[in-house]
Amino acid sequence: MLRQVYIILNDDIIYQRNYAKGLDDSLFTNVYMNIKQSAFGKFSEETASYEFFKVKLTYIVEKSFSLIILFVTGLGDDFKNIKPQLRNFQKEFLDFYGDNLKNGSVSIIPDVFNPIVDNIHRNLKPKISIVGFSGVGKTTTTKLIKSEEIPMQHIPTITGEVATIKIGKLHFFLWDFAGQDQFDFLWEKFIRGSDAVLLMTDSTLENLEKSKFFFELVNKTIPYARLAVIANKQDLPEAMKIADIERLMGQKTYSMIAIDQNNRPKMIRIIADLLDMDTKVSPLLKPIFERDLLMDKVQEALEQGDFNKAIEIFEKISNICLELGDDSLSIELQEKAQKIRSVLASSPSSS
Repeated sequence: MLRQVYIILNDDIIYQRNYAKGLDDSLFTNVYMNIKQSAFGKFSEETASYEFFKVKLTYIVEKSFSLIILFVTGLGDDFKNIKPQLRNFQKEFLDFYGDNLKNGSVSIIPDVFNPIVDNIHRNLKPKISIVGFSGVGKTTTTKLIKSEEIPMQHIPTITGEVATIKIGKLHFFLWDFAGQDQFDFLWEKFIRGSDAVLLMTDSTLENLEKSKFFFELVNKTIPYARLAVIANKQDLPEAMKIADIERLMGQKTYSMIAIDQNNRPKMIRIIADLLDMDTKVSPLLKPIFERDLLMDKVQEALEQGDFNKAIEIFEKISNICLELGDDSLSIELQEKAQKIRSVLASSPSSS
């Protein structure tokens, strides 16, 4: 998945496009100096790639202009797929701004250039795989994400289905695999290249225990992929609570009722949260932006000793987490707010 694009001219960033979290501003200077040293060395290659923590950095250099174009992608992205996109992007940029580079001044108009960059993202679009055993709601969830009519009876998926979905202006592959045991020999092949895996369960103990098989499959085949458990059918009486599911599975878990079409925004936000997508991509992602902003504010309130404000913010974040399907974090934040209340109530100044 393409996460960020940088164009650096004479050590200045003249263009930056963010699709998801990648390089923090605080890290960029050190990373760039290492790239510059490698890119402009005597025996350097025009195009190169290396891993940096949780991302892959791939760059192409135009030495005559002291120009570096940098793609920040996921660790699972293959260099042989990134390289041609990077070369094409360099050609597009030089076709647009080559004369300006010769004259020593470049002013990029984002509204003109962004569609070109978005097309690169489309060519490297993320692959999201929905896995799970038969009858847990994978096809229903796929139809929910695609905003299609929700089937009210279970019809088994044969081998698998691939769809393209949009979040804002961005495109994603969505793969839904058949969950019947007779197709298990295909699962490893199907999930290869996935950026994110949604493990669907029906929230029952029997299905959850059985579904642990997919953890091994993902770790073996795509160790860099993001993975979350989608605890579907939370409206049924036999459904386990999210906190209990997380303890059992040892994995981030989101609550879901996939037959409710009102849950489409929640499902989109789960995908965006899992991929660390930039919240400016779509208005649907506004709650994620608000949550992250409030997380910073609650930290400030705690550091300043403003505990009443911290309680208020914790409760706001808790409500947002419920909207995002992140029930366990919502409960955790409510517990933190209650703990602060208890401390304040028992302190001498409160009496």
